Amino acid sequence: MTKKLALITLAILIFVTFVNSLNNAFLSDDLAEIVQKPTIGDLSSILPYWTAPIRHIIYFFAYHIGGLNPFFFRITNVLFHLGSTFFVYLIVLSIYKSKRLSLITASLFAIHPGIGEAVVWISGGMYAQYTFFFLASFYFYITPGKRNYFLSILFYLFSLMSHPVMPIALFVIFPLYELVFGNFKKNWIKVFPFLTMSLMYVFKVFLGLGEREQTLQQVHLQEKGVDNPFIQIPIAISSYFELIFFPKTLTLYHSELAFGPISFTIRAAVTLSFFALIIFGFLKKKAIFFWGSLFLISLSPTLTPFRLNWVVAERYLYLPSIGIFVLVALSLEYLITKFSKYKKIFLSLICLIIVLLSFRTIIRNIDWKNEDNLWIATGKTSPSSPNTHNNLGDVYGRQGDKQKALQEFQTAIMLKPNYADAYHNLANTYRELGATDSALLNYQKATEFNPRLWQSYQNIAAIYFEQKNYDLALEYMQKALTVNPNTNLANNLGVVYLAKGEKEKAKEIFTQILAIDPQNQLARQGLIEASK
Repeated sequence: MTKKLALITLAILIFVTFVNSLNNAFLSDDLAEIVQKPTIGDLSSILPYWTAPIRHIIYFFAYHIGGLNPFFFRITNVLFHLGSTFFVYLIVLSIYKSKRLSLITASLFAIHPGIGEAVVWISGGMYAQYTFFFLASFYFYITPGKRNYFLSILFYLFSLMSHPVMPIALFVIFPLYELVFGNFKKNWIKVFPFLTMSLMYVFKVFLGLGEREQTLQQVHLQEKGVDNPFIQIPIAISSYFELIFFPKTLTLYHSELAFGPISFTIRAAVTLSFFALIIFGFLKKKAIFFWGSLFLISLSPTLTPFRLNWVVAERYLYLPSIGIFVLVALSLEYLITKFSKYKKIFLSLICLIIVLLSFRTIIRNIDWKNEDNLWIATGKTSPSSPNTHNNLGDVYGRQGDKQKALQEFQTAIMLKPNYADAYHNLANTYRELGATDSALLNYQKATEFNPRLWQSYQNIAAIYFEQKNYDLALEYMQKALTVNPNTNLANNLGVVYLAKGEKEKAKEIFTQILAIDPQNQLARQGLIEASK
């Protein structure tokens, strides 16, 4: 098969596998990052992400091309995945000069369900993005010529600008390549630009650790503390092997990571065997050492014990999986060569495996179709995740099953007693059911655990307003405004002052709003009422 035909085959594989995901809805983090972000169409939305801006530049252009149409945001993920797959093929072909080996490796990468999250989920697309730029950098690095070397440096910089953490360890791949496939003694100086850029970005990572920790604790409910790496790393690595070799359980939240002594011993043995294989590769078979190291090095930013990321997440596996796919393809190529009389059987089995994996990915894409599909699927695979139950409560609430929604929010709180968002959602449901006292109690709980949850303050104010307790309504509306100053809340504050009969204060509020937003009709109407 010619190189051109191989690349066309890979493109067809990707299209067939992911075409049913292109019109999927915005999901999970997409809502806050894109749909609910008022500045998504402004260049100002890029400035806070100056150290890793490329993802937000893509969002900016996607919005201006197609508005809030998820297709235009998701298609960039698919294109990055297509480009990454092409570079996987070209890199393996450059190193081994085997079109069959290259095609097997790239085909596995193209359609594997264990890495589909980085393609199908818009917010997960930064993993496909930084991988594309890194693979481009690596390909141009191993391709002779000064122009290619400068392109390699440029694409490595783009990789660093694509994700705030994951690419910083990848500079190690370049000296490893020289050690295994190239000439380290002659070319060691060539790796310095990659080392220098990575070190610069390490300082950026340290500057953002506090914000990252706060986000994980407040939004994603990550507990403070330090994990035992002798437990965490075997669980993580063995779970990733499970995702690669038996991708049955696919989920947004890999929360079921508590194992008994026997299960953990098996996982630890698998992990130790893999480390032993890498050591053996270093001593006897350098290719095994290189590709195994690629897996570990690209995964290493997620293997720290400091609880700054999930223990296991499918999107983390996107680049690391390439190392395992190459080792699998090398093993298959060895078997085909050694037992050449069974060549057709081996090739048929490989084709069958690719078809089955592609079919599994197509099925998984349906789980990402919309919020309801995603959270119902996640509920089946991640029953101990409070996030899952909170989101399931939203699903049942939208479907009109308020009692089931109550049960899900209560389960989320049982699993995570300080889960402010779940208390807020539970309060919303009680309020919809007319249980005002229970609603107030749970809104108060929500603000106790997250004093910046302005929506709870606003809703408490609304309940007191309905009860004509205007003093308490005023108190809580002011708290909401303190956390989140905006014209809608200010209008509500003016309405409370009107209800209290304090027209001068109401006029002052509405006048201030109109000074900022002269077309605000609610403020205009309020000012008219306050002037009577």
